[in-house]
Amino acid sequence: MKFSPQRTGLADYLRAHEHPGGIIVSDKHKFLYMKPAKTAGTSILRECLQSHPLGLFNVKDDPKRFQEWINAIRDEELEEYFIFAVARNPWDRVVSIASYFKIPVRDFINRIDFHWQNKAIKYHSLPISSYTHHDGHPFVDFVCRFETLQPDMDQVFDQLKIKREKLPITNQSEHAHYSTYYTEQEIKKVAALYQHDIDYFGYCFGQTV
Repeated sequence: MKFSPQRTGLADYLRAHEHPGGIIVSDKHKFLYMKPAKTAGTSILRECLQSHPLGLFNVKDDPKRFQEWINAIRDEELEEYFIFAVARNPWDRVVSIASYFKIPVRDFINRIDFHWQNKAIKYHSLPISSYTHHDGHPFVDFVCRFETLQPDMDQVFDQLKIKREKLPITNQSEHAHYSTYYTEQEIKKVAALYQHDIDYFGYCFGQTV
């Protein structure tokens, strides 16, 4: 999905981002990979992007360099960056998050405030829109859909002028189709939590592609 990005105020937004670990930088090649959890990010980063000499860094692997970059970057400089992310159906993603942390799905949904007291769970659960939009406007150039990840990432590889890589899907959750975990009430709860993701990326419950 292509967007017309607006970058006014983006530098400050990134500096204050709730999950700086989800910001992957290539200053050398002028791109950012905004990496929400449970969107095949491990596969994309480790198996594909890091196999190329792109000069990638983030706060986890190189905190000093990341801090220097995030402190110095300005909106005008970010205009030169290609920024992309991956979106996933929120009802599917919630099941994947709960499975990853070994929490029963319905317990996770119905006691979300309790579970979000755990920072790791909260970071994994942040809306994807917080990695793609600021003040209701997109700051990304392109969003891949998890459901059509390979052809969408092929467009990213082309944009970055690197060889197209076959995506190995790692960290796959072992669970039934996500729709089997929900009651009508729980469908509505997830819709309320992730309304922006639903609106921005066109998702609905039961959707497979």
